[in-house]
Amino acid sequence: MKNNTSTASRNLAAPYLLSPDGKLLRNGVIHFAADGTVAGVETCDHIDSLPQTEYHNGILLPGMTNAHCHLELSFFKGAIPQHVGMVRFIEHVVSKRNDYSRDEQIARAIEEDRLMWHEGIQAVGDISNDTTSFPAKVLARDENRTRYHTFAEYFGVPTPDQAEAFYHRSVDPLLEAAARDGLTITPTQHSTYFVSDRLFRLGADSPLMSIHFMETPSEVDFFERRGGIYDMVKASSGGREPDFLAYGGHAERLVGSLPRTARLLLIHNAQMQRKDMELILDHFDDVTFVLCPRSNYYIDADFPPAQMLFEAGARVALGTDSLSSNTSLSLAEEIKWLAAHNPALPLETILQWATLGGAHALRFDDEIGSFETGKRPGAVLLSGVDFTTMTLTPEARATRLL
Repeated sequence: MKNNTSTASRNLAAPYLLSPDGKLLRNGVIHFAADGTVAGVETCDHIDSLPQTEYHNGILLPGMTNAHCHLELSFFKGAIPQHVGMVRFIEHVVSKRNDYSRDEQIARAIEEDRLMWHEGIQAVGDISNDTTSFPAKVLARDENRTRYHTFAEYFGVPTPDQAEAFYHRSVDPLLEAAARDGLTITPTQHSTYFVSDRLFRLGADSPLMSIHFMETPSEVDFFERRGGIYDMVKASSGGREPDFLAYGGHAERLVGSLPRTARLLLIHNAQMQRKDMELILDHFDDVTFVLCPRSNYYIDADFPPAQMLFEAGARVALGTDSLSSNTSLSLAEEIKWLAAHNPALPLETILQWATLGGAHALRFDDEIGSFETGKRPGAVLLSGVDFTTMTLTPEARATRLL
């Protein structure tokens, strides 16, 4: 039986709805055709007494986009302690990954995909290092639920003469499996610190990339040849020094290795400084900065530069990261966290990041992300809103309506 289908049109109303221009529209009413297509948006002074209209107390949102997730790591929920720092976090992931059978891993991915759907997530940008999450994605597609774009992630520091073979060993099995399953997928580099120079450039023509960027304090000193991540990367190559240090920095490496036309999601950005942001914005035509605030706090008790990005007018989206570094895959919780720790950020801006920002980043914005006529974005109720201050209460939550 398929979800997200209906036999009749529906009219939904609430004290506020997120309009297509990213503003919170007072006393909003949205009309859906029987197939879930938006038929129109309007306002009315008496929304709680309109005939054939469902009234909900909260903010009506289009389905949200989780722009960065590792669904395949859902089995790690509760397994890795908080605030251990990135190096120890990676050690935990590597050492514990084989503690769970493939069947357990697949089952948890399916379970978490369903939870994301019911909590209002319409689409996901998902990192894959293997095919564990593919059954969940196929099931979601067949049941007309969550829409996925998968990133076939690769990392390593092979020598230049070994890089091409290494690249194909890492990426080709995922691309072939995705093609068999009918899933959308593109290759991506893991980060600016754990991919050798030629290997990084081999993925430069990927139509869409999702790169972990300046996530943790241990990345800051990397190009100065010190710190835990530098030591880890050097050890993984048998003691060879990384061959990309001449770039001088993470942002400099990006703009020196990727074309201006690259379509790029930069993930985390917690250590990014203004000069890094400006260099990136000056170079790339289409870059989205994806914030995963609860994951940053989980690993390093850190915070992303949300206010800086807002003031720069940068494209921003939100993600949850994985259950190895978060307590849930809930975008409502990410919204609450970001709003609580950035009181100067307008709520409507954060909601726009969680909806159209992510949809644009994944190239889904022609179909979802906003209540525009002809789209099928789904509908979500964000409840637990203090309308006097336009802030979210600790009880705020997201519930799928359509």
